Amino acid sequence: MTTAALRVSGWSLLMAGGAAGIVLPHPVTTTLWTVAARLFARSGDAGMVARLASATKFGPRIRRGLAKDRRSPGPRLRHA
Repeated sequence: MTTAALRVSGWSLLMAGGAAGIVLPHPVTTTLWTVAARLFARSGDAGMVARLASATKFGPRIRRGLAKDRRSPGPRLRHA
């Protein structure tokens, strides 16, 4: 994906998270905003990632989600 596409996708998820926050519980909103932060990170927008991670209400949850991504090496392949 291009940098512009990643940023547009990130902003779309931020807006979707805001709309979802009206009717859905916070885990849904936090998940959408964490994925948005990942997209901003992939596009190189460290400032936006920092803003999301420093938010008063959801920032700690977003930081935990981003840290979880760094810890997990990804799916493991098993031989049958």
